[in-house]
Amino acid sequence: MADVHRYPSAAPARSCFTDFFDEHLRARPDAPYITGDPAGAGAQRTLSYRQLDACSRRLAYWLKGELGGCETVGLIPRNELTSVLTIFAAVRAGYRVLFLSPADPEARLRQQTEALGVTAVLRSAAVPDDACAGAILVPEPYDLPDAGPFAAPAADPGDDVFYFGTSGSTAASKLVAQSRRNVVSNAEAVRRHHGLGPGDRLLGCLPIHHVNGVHFSLMATFMAGAHVVLAGGFDPFAYPRLIERHRPRIASVVPSILETLTATWRRPSLPAEFGYFVSAAAPLPTATARAVRKRLGARVLQGYGLTETTNFSTTMPAGLPEKDVKRFLTEVDVPSIGVAVHGNEVAVLTRDGERAAPGEVGEICMRGHNVMNGYAGNPAATREAFEGGWFHSQDLGFELRDASGRGFFFVTGRLKNIAKVGGESVSLEEMEKVLRAVPYVRDAACVAAPHRYLGEEIVAAVVHTEDAPETVNVRPHLLAAFAHSVVPNRVVRLDAIPRTATGKIRRPELARLLLSPS
Repeated sequence: MADVHRYPSAAPARSCFTDFFDEHLRARPDAPYITGDPAGAGAQRTLSYRQLDACSRRLAYWLKGELGGCETVGLIPRNELTSVLTIFAAVRAGYRVLFLSPADPEARLRQQTEALGVTAVLRSAAVPDDACAGAILVPEPYDLPDAGPFAAPAADPGDDVFYFGTSGSTAASKLVAQSRRNVVSNAEAVRRHHGLGPGDRLLGCLPIHHVNGVHFSLMATFMAGAHVVLAGGFDPFAYPRLIERHRPRIASVVPSILETLTATWRRPSLPAEFGYFVSAAAPLPTATARAVRKRLGARVLQGYGLTETTNFSTTMPAGLPEKDVKRFLTEVDVPSIGVAVHGNEVAVLTRDGERAAPGEVGEICMRGHNVMNGYAGNPAATREAFEGGWFHSQDLGFELRDASGRGFFFVTGRLKNIAKVGGESVSLEEMEKVLRAVPYVRDAACVAAPHRYLGEEIVAAVVHTEDAPETVNVRPHLLAAFAHSVVPNRVVRLDAIPRTATGKIRRPELARLLLSPS
């Protein structure tokens, strides 16, 4: 693994998020931690910090009895209470957790579990029993017997605790290993940036198999002693009622949610307690930020980060003067992703590894306590990602400074061929590999196209063999490897894929062929 923790600021004092239970039980045992749906019940329930402790301890004991001494468990979570409790319980029992998407096909789940040697995959009653063959049903923790005092096994802050799949040349090649230190550091950064604390309420609806849902909605609120209202998903008609009922100060969203809200909002003004939306996972269009201000009367703070950086590396500050809001958000072609959050350093680097001048485009790089341990079982990819002691995001951008000298960052493009579809990062090369394996397909290539609601969508081009039938259906092959939500709706047949003399895809030319109006 790279030495990613050589960083000037002090490491977080707590070694793991479970260390915060003692403080909460002493200071706020009956304060609400989470409001959400119990698995399969369909009716909201609120758990206090005392109940979270008791239920997760019961479930930890059950897991130890059921699973024994394995090191890592897979979890297919939904946005409901049993899945949340399983996360806490697994870590308290000493297990590492591999987060698996309930939308992924079983072949992709199998690749990821096999890469880590995972033999036990957990699911709640909210996850269909055919989502993953042999997945173990987690019981309702409220029905389990009391567990009594429970101490989690001792662990080093640098030990892996969470694994998340991210896009790569194959489905299993990029499993991000996040340490206990990463989790605590990122939660502390969020707490400081937003002034999050006891009495605060956050509305989350993003899926908790993603880093944003886990680290912002669950971990940051838990460590801050705050209250998260976890919606099962986003429903444009139910969402305004959730805001009115629970009156959150912060709501965690993606740009497509904001686009939908501005088009469907029929309510009066937001509650007085509401502060702002935090938007991440996909680029925030300037027009969307303006529409939210005009239609809903609220600000949007754009955040930026990667799975490799435990979610947030930068976020727009909350209390900007109006002139800076215009300069960095509402009167620019590309809204700023904000300033570096506590515990990590962000820089724009040139090709020779030097810091770029203000306004000069380079690669956005990070280092600090929130940066991953590395890619599990892939030392070559880890070394490449940490060249020169920085984590290389492969996102292009620049930095501007305000009057106080504070750096605001902007993303302008990518070095890597990744599409972000509704917050999901999808490797174009991986999709092309699947397409080229389809019978009667001789060549294939993909491009990312802007999409108003999804951020981006993928458009595919295929070249058929000479003996191909009139119609070749590639969709079943894609659905066997990718979630339905990211599979292209447009597959265009071409005579040839534009390539360089050395065989590389000429993506700008391909994009003009596929995306230009006919």
